[in-house]
Parts: sequence; structure tokens; C-alpha cells
Amino acid sequence: MQNLLYGLASIFLFICLSGNQAQAGEISDEEITAFYKVENDTAKSRQAVRTLSKTIRQLNATSKNETLEKYAAALHAFSDSVLFRGDRELQQIRKDMSDPDIVEQIVDLNNALVSDDDIEWDNVDETVFDELDAIILDFSGGDKYVSPEEIFNTLDLLKREGADSIAKAEDQFENPVEYTAERTNMVMRTQTLYLEEKAEVTFGEQKLNAGQIEMNFVTHIVKAQGMADSTGKIVEKPIFVDGQSTFNANQMIYNYETGKGLIKGIVTEESDGIITSQLVKKTAGEEMYMADNVYTTCRLEHPHFGFKTQKLKVVPEKNIVSGPFLVELNETPLPLGFFFGIFPATTNNTSGFIMPTYGESTDRGFYLRDGGVFLALTDYFNLQVLGSAYTLGGWGVRTQSQYRKRYAFSGSFGFDYINNLFQENDGSVSTQTDYSLRWTHSQESKKNSRFSANVNIANSDYNRNNSQNANDYLQSSMNSSISYSNSFSVGNVNFSTTAQGRYQQNVQTGEATLAPEASLNMARARPFKSLFKKSNPISEIGITYNMSARGEVTNKLGAGKLPFDVVGADNSDDDGIGEDGKYPDLLANLGDYSDQFRWGVTHDIPVSTQMKVLKHFTLSPSFSYKEYWHPVSYDYTYIESENAVLVDTTNALTRYSEYRTSVGFNTNMFMFYNMKGGSIFRHTIQPSISYNFNPDFGDPTFDYYQYVQTSESNTNGTKVFRSQGGLVGAPSGNRSQAISFSINNILEHKSGQKGEDGKSKKTMILNNLSMSSGYDFERDSLNWSDINAGFRTTLLKKVDVSVNSRWDPYRYVVTSTEYDEGAGREVVTGQYKSKDLLAGSGGGVANLSNLTVAIGTRLQPKGAKEKKEKKLDEMEPRNEMERQMIEEMRRNPDLYMDFDIPWSLSLNYSLNYSQVGFAEPTVTQTLTFSGDVSLTPKWKVAFRSGYDFKLGSFSYTSLDLTRDLHCWQLTANWIPFGPRQSYNITIAVKAAMLQDLKWERRNSWIDRNDRFQ
Repeated sequence: MQNLLYGLASIFLFICLSGNQAQAGEISDEEITAFYKVENDTAKSRQAVRTLSKTIRQLNATSKNETLEKYAAALHAFSDSVLFRGDRELQQIRKDMSDPDIVEQIVDLNNALVSDDDIEWDNVDETVFDELDAIILDFSGGDKYVSPEEIFNTLDLLKREGADSIAKAEDQFENPVEYTAERTNMVMRTQTLYLEEKAEVTFGEQKLNAGQIEMNFVTHIVKAQGMADSTGKIVEKPIFVDGQSTFNANQMIYNYETGKGLIKGIVTEESDGIITSQLVKKTAGEEMYMADNVYTTCRLEHPHFGFKTQKLKVVPEKNIVSGPFLVELNETPLPLGFFFGIFPATTNNTSGFIMPTYGESTDRGFYLRDGGVFLALTDYFNLQVLGSAYTLGGWGVRTQSQYRKRYAFSGSFGFDYINNLFQENDGSVSTQTDYSLRWTHSQESKKNSRFSANVNIANSDYNRNNSQNANDYLQSSMNSSISYSNSFSVGNVNFSTTAQGRYQQNVQTGEATLAPEASLNMARARPFKSLFKKSNPISEIGITYNMSARGEVTNKLGAGKLPFDVVGADNSDDDGIGEDGKYPDLLANLGDYSDQFRWGVTHDIPVSTQMKVLKHFTLSPSFSYKEYWHPVSYDYTYIESENAVLVDTTNALTRYSEYRTSVGFNTNMFMFYNMKGGSIFRHTIQPSISYNFNPDFGDPTFDYYQYVQTSESNTNGTKVFRSQGGLVGAPSGNRSQAISFSINNILEHKSGQKGEDGKSKKTMILNNLSMSSGYDFERDSLNWSDINAGFRTTLLKKVDVSVNSRWDPYRYVVTSTEYDEGAGREVVTGQYKSKDLLAGSGGGVANLSNLTVAIGTRLQPKGAKEKKEKKLDEMEPRNEMERQMIEEMRRNPDLYMDFDIPWSLSLNYSLNYSQVGFAEPTVTQTLTFSGDVSLTPKWKVAFRSGYDFKLGSFSYTSLDLTRDLHCWQLTANWIPFGPRQSYNITIAVKAAMLQDLKWERRNSWIDRNDRFQ
């Protein structure tokens, strides 16, 4: 109960200090873009015109200028949805109106009209009146037409000299009131109209429906109430619509001239909240004052919870201010409440405070965690700043921001800096500074140039020390990239350029690599195509060009290190790993690794063509030229007294070139097997054979390689590349003349019976069944390559099966063995691959050296996937937060529970077998499974686990329980064992505006001192 009291007090404090800084009546830049898709969203597309009409009417409320009244009426007629049903001409008007420039001018005009700044009015583009005249006012026609000049002059006079300058004599019938009913009665003496049964009255932006309506044209007062049916039940209670607000009431009195009124027994909705009031006083403005109220987000007639208060002030699309209130559960007041409250009532971003959580960590002390502020800085950008503090002295700051400009770009940025102080078991205190940087950016506009970023950088201990997300525990690496690309044409040739920076880090070891890259690529060009009318081998000659420049720096010492001892160098095997078993942070110590920076450039120019041979075969000759650019070159000299190699370095750009050629020969063959009932099996066979040749660029005439004696025992020397250890590779040091061949098979079944669409049903039996190998003529031995074979298929449309294997055709010779007491037999400790083929020694064709089997399936009721996608399509976000949530659900639909899907199950089995010759084989088997099941329409259980057959234990396991409590929701997460053993139970209100109204109980690994184990 103490936690509940604290949670309620926290949310109330948050409510009190929250606010909305948006100016009433003014359209934000973010809302402007909502009007661009006029053709696709009728309701929102006309909101700009509807808002302008309402603004002009409000400005003209006292002056009642005829020109502005006609103009506002024409605008309102255009925004009336009834006019656009099935009319092609009006649909074209709506399409014309979707021009972004016109809509932006309308919004600027509206903002200038409601602004007190004269400069905004001076900057109004007068051409907007001509645009509206051409599109809207021609449509309105008749006596409602007014010229653009007259409209602008009238508004200009209003803004500069006030309402009196355009005022006219009051005429109560200038804006006629429209009404309908089953029965009407007009009393001329009192000028009172009585309406009964399905009565409806419309006056400007307001509309009133009720069973009985009494309207006096002298006093301008409208009275409305329901009527009794044959059973005595009151039906057709008043429903009053004022702009975006709707009120359901028992009785109401309203002055349609002044906008003031009294409403009894009202039920209205503001944002996510629902207000029930016994009496409401409506002012001439937007504000309403209410008495005897209950505020809730529960949509039942008898809500599960609410806030009961005697006084409320409601400012639509801004906030709700209350006097002293008590909390109700099932309409029963509790001794919990506060002296006053401010409830946000807007769908726009608003600034406010975020209350922290409190608790105790065994090695950091008591804490207040993740409390701070949310700042809605602009319509395009927000910022969240959270802080944490521990009694042992630790502290941390987390920042997170989202930004978006519709049809242009969107993204988010976050940075965390945490100074942790841990109390060890011996009483000492250790310090750990952690950081995390996150940045995502994506471009929405379709242009030739694109910029994107996906950055996720943190020190290796960040997740272990600070993350409360169990999925971070399973993350073994982080990859980040920032890229810019551009495409352009030179004549008829298309080019593309890319500049990219990549950062890769291993979370467990701390090994990291920072790599800037740039590339220039030319699309395939056929320079001789225009010389021939028909296709031939010359016209099909295609040329491409690819240039790639790359740099790299890493915190793992020895990258690019020469493979022998060097005179005067550190020849130890130390790779820079620390005493804690991790590499130092690369970004924090970047200067210490500057001498490890390597770079290089490659240029690749492939030329190819193809031709038909014997009608059914394709011959594809090709030639490729490639250059490697390295920043240094070496000259090696063996120093016998040092038993090491002296390396002379030349710091100059060194170019190495190579070329190679190849010829490919392939075809497709089809075999058909006709079965009973008209069904057919189609067997596609795709044989392929290719010949590849490249010279020996290790020949001394090229001077790319040098034979170097590297030690006393290495008297024959070793061939070493002149730029050994370079980043971009080297030309081939050996002559190669090889032939490779493969065959692929595809098996499909076509049913003899046709479906409802009139087409025969097709089923893929085998996606592929392939085998490949090769033979190198230049090798003095071991000419045959390993044989690769595998297949992939789907069983019963549900189970994906993939099998890949590698087979070694050569015989191994055992040189030594020893007795293994654990295995109870002799095991091989030494062996080598001989030159003899197994086929020649009666040992079969080849021995299995590697086998990988993967079987996976996802089971769920029929139509579940389509049902979930349809539900996402039907969701309409009301603000940026909901839009981001829906996009996240689209990207990861399996991460969100859907109570409409009764169950789902994912199973994945993997097997890996490897053996080299007669050595002991290595076998790993794992089974992972996850899913969820609805125990009842309101209870849902989700699970995730796995089993390692070699270790004989379960892997990371979690269990999630969810209970839908209508306007509340219960969630529980349990990790039963392992280093992340924990539980978390939360009962919270669903509505986002009351997200801090919750009860929570947790036992997290992050607050235990055994998290390092």
C-alpha cells in the first residue's frame, strides 16, 4: 500500500506540474504536413480550411461583416464531408487542394490572423486568396461569391483598425439556423419553435440532437432534453457537438448567439479521459466549468476507477484543472487523493516531469532512478532528460530525443553517462564509468542522395551494469554505421557513390574496429549495343567499374602484423588484452591506437559478355582487371645474428595489379512427371561448369613477392608480399588454372485441380538440391576441392529444413595417438592429409568433414498473421508517440502480445557436426523455442527458452504473464534461473496520460551484487 500511495502522489505531482504551451487556434508546422495527403485522408485534408473558416467566424463574431460571413460559409461548405461523396468534379477540387504550397499558405494565413504580432500579418502571401478563389470559391458560386481583393482588404482592415471598422448592423437572421424533426410547432407570438422526435438543430459549427428541442428566436436560447418511450425510459438524450468536442447530456440550455449555456448530466471525452458531471457551465469561449464530477479513462458505464471532485475546469485540447479530489475504485471513494490536480487533455506533445522510481541495490545503496523532465521543444523535436542517484555516491544521466519532419526525415538520439560506485563483498568500493550512444536517422524523401545512421555504441560493461532489459544480456556484439550515398549520370552511364563509417565491437571481449569507407560504382554499360540491330556477343559486352577505399583502426594489437620476428620490434604474442580479459575501450583511447591505422584502395574493372550455343546453352566469357593500392611497401633481409628479419619500409603509394579470365557454361533442363488425376511434377536441373585462369603474380618478374628466410630452420625461405599485412589484400601469389562445376535441382508440384481463383495450386517440394566441387590443374597435389552438398525445403508449408555438408575426398594418415582415460580408448593426436584419394584406396568417394542441419517452424492458427496485419492497418495514431509505437509493432510483430491470437509456437533446432580426418568429432545441438498461449480471453502467457544438448542444460529462459483488466493491465516477467534471474510484477493504467499510476514489485539482477557471476 505504501508503494501505491507513493505512485499516486507521484502521478498527481506530475499532473500538477505538466502543461501545454500551444496557442489556441494556431496550427503547428507538424500539423501542416497532415494536410498534404488530401487525396488519401478526406477528414484531415480539409482540416486546414475548416480551421481557417472557424478563425474568421470568431474574429467576425462582433462585427458580423457580410463579406467575411460569406467567405467563412464558402470555406465551411468546402470542408463539409457530405459534399464529396461520389462527385468526380468535387473529387478533382479536393485533389487540387492537396498541393502542399497552397495548404502551407492557408496555415500561414490562419496563424497570422490569430497572432498578435503585426509582422506575421505583413508577411502574408496575398496570392493565397487567388488560389482559393480558383479552387474553392468557383465551386461555391452563386450569392456566396466574393472577390479575392475584397476578402483581403476586409481582413487587412480588421487586423489594422479592429472589428469596429468592418462592423454592420446586427441581423439575427443573417446566419439562419437549420433544423429538422419528426414533429414541429412554431409559436409566432413568442417566436418559439418546438421540435420533437429525432430533432436536430445546426447553428454554424455547432449541432444539437435530442428528443425534444425548444428554440426561441428572440432570446436565442435553445433548450433540449430527452423524451420518454412507451416503457417510460428516457431516450434520445441531448447530444451536443461543438467543433471537435461531443457532449452527451440529460438536459441543456444554450444561447447560440453568446455561446453560453448550462448542461445537466453530461458525459464528455477529452483526450483519453472521460468526464461525467452533474452540472456544466459553458462559457462563450472554449472553457467549461463543471460541478460534481468523476474523471476516468475507463470506458464502462460504471468505471473501475476514477477521480471524484466537486470542481473541474476543462480547456479542450489543453488541460483539465480540478479542485480537491479522491480516488474511486468501483465507484467507492478511497482515503487517497490530493488538494488539486492538472490532467493533460491534448493529443499533442506537452512538456512535464517524469517521476523517479525508488528502491535499494545491494552494492550501490538506496536509489532514486530515472526521474527527470520531458520537453516538447518544438513540433518536430522533443527531449527527455533523466537522472539517477545512489546513496553510495553513484549517479547517472540519460538523454533521449526524437525528431521528425514528415516526408523528409526522422530519427532519434540518446546518450547515457553513468558513474557507478559498487561496494564489493570485502567492503571496498570500486568505480566504473559507463556510457552509451544511440542514434538512428532515416530519410523519407525520395531523392538521388540519401543519408542514414544506425549507431549503437557503448562500453563493454554498460549492459551488465545498467541495462534492465534481459534481451541486452543475449547481445554479444554491437554494430554501428553512418552512410551517405548519391547517384548521378554521365551521359547514358549511371554512377553511384557511397561514404560510410562503421564501428563494430564485441560486448564480451571489448574488441572493437572503426572503419571509414568510400566507394564509386559504375553500373554495367554496353558500349557496342548501339552498333548492332540484333543482340550478339559483341553487343552484349558489358563493362563495370568499382572503386573502394577503406581504412581501419582496432584496439586489438597486431592487426596486420608481419608473420615473423622483426628486428627492433615487439615480437611478443601480446595482442593488447587487459588483466580483466577485455580490450581497452577504443573510442576512449583512440589516440593510443593511431599507429594501428591501416588503409588501402582497390579498383576493379570486370568485362563480360554472353552468347547462346546450340540454342539451349549459355556461354559467358569474362575478363577482370584489378589493382590494389597500399600506402607502404617493405624490403626484407634476414639477419642471422638476430634470428629475425630486418624490414626496410618505404612510405609511398604502391600499386599492384592482377588480371584473370574465366568462361562459364550453363543451361536449364526440365523434366515433367505426369501423375494420375492430372497433377504434374516439374523437375528443373541447372548444371553449370566454369573455367578460371590467373597467372602467378608471385613470379619475380612482377616483384610483388619476395622469398625471405624468416628463421634458422627456414632455409628455403617463405614467399612474402611486399605490402604484407595491408588492409585490401594482394594479387594471387600462385598460378591457378581450375575448373569448377555444380548442379542444382528444383522440384515443384502442380495440382490437377483448380482452386476458387481458377488456377492450379503449385507447391514447392525442393527449393534446391545442389552439389559442387572443382579441380585445380596447377597444384602439384590435392588438386580436388572439397565436395559441397545440401538441400533446402519446406515440409507441410510450415517446417523449414536446411541441410549443408562438406566432404573431403582425400585420405588422412595418422602419425600419433594416445590413450584417453575419459573416453576409454585411443585418440588421434597427430595426422596429415595425404595425396591419395579415398576412391583409390577403397575408402569410398569422400569423408564427411562438416554437417549443418537447421529445422524451424512457427505455428499459429490459420489467418493469425493476416489478422494481426489488418489490425495494425486499422490503427490510426493520434500523435507522434502512437505513430512510433505502431511502426515498431510493424517491424517486430512477434514482440507484442495479441489477445485475439489464441496461441503461437516457434521451434528451431540446429545441429553442427565437424571432424578433420581421424580426429575426435565436434557435435553441438541446440533447441530453442518460444511462443504464447491465451489461457482465457483475458489471460496470456508467453515463454522463451532453449536447450543445449551438449551441456545438458537450459539456456536463457523467461516467462511472461499478462492479464487484461479492461482499463488496467497486469504484467509479470520471471527469469527463473541463470545470471539474469529476476522477476517483475506491474499493475498499471493502460492510458498513456496516466502511465505513472501503477503498482510495481520487482527483484532485478541489476540491483544484486551477483550480477557479475
